Amino acid sequence: MCYTCGCKMPYEDHGDPRNIVEQALVDAGKTKEIKNAGRVKAKENMFELIREQQRRGELEEPRANYAEETTKKG
Repeated sequence: MCYTCGCKMPYEDHGDPRNIVEQALVDAGKTKEIKNAGRVKAKENMFELIREQQRRGELEEPRANYAEETTKKG
């Protein structure tokens, strides 16, 4: 899908650049924050965060930081 609407076409933005498409994840995988780890790592990180928000029932209103608890436990 365009990662937004559910169409299952990862490269189709339907004429609206606000829709998340595969290229956005390719680009995200090239950032210094992800250490140029690539699109797969960017997708895995996104999926992990969304799963955490879902597990906590916070998809509608996510908190600003989910890393605090992980850092404190480590």
